[in-house]
Amino acid sequence: MDFIELARERYSCKKYNGQKVDKDKLDLILEAARLSPTAKNLQNHRIYVAESEEALAKVDEVTPCRYGASTVLVLSYDHSNVYTYPGGNYDSGFEDTAIVATHIILAAKSVGVDSCWINNVDPDQANAV
Repeated sequence: MDFIELARERYSCKKYNGQKVDKDKLDLILEAARLSPTAKNLQNHRIYVAESEEALAKVDEVTPCRYGASTVLVLSYDHSNVYTYPGGNYDSGFEDTAIVATHIILAAKSVGVDSCWINNVDPDQANAV
């Protein structure tokens, strides 16, 4: 599948069959994330793979939008390892992590795994959980 076809076919899935993502596919998706560009190549993102009942229950505590997925990737970034833009008021953490998420979503589709970017999360609550 070429890139335009991939971009055309990708959509936000909001109903999953409850099966975990196969390890080989998950490994490829995570490799795409690893290869994602970040400011100054700091690679400040962190990816947590939630698949256990305990981990999925924590996801459910912070968002109503899991949609029955049995594999959830939770993305965050290390605030102490970001590029700070001139002036010191802004850093690259959020945009770097958004680039990683985009690579994840497109890599998932390329191997037949549907996905949905969830932003209905309070970051402070998620950090606490």
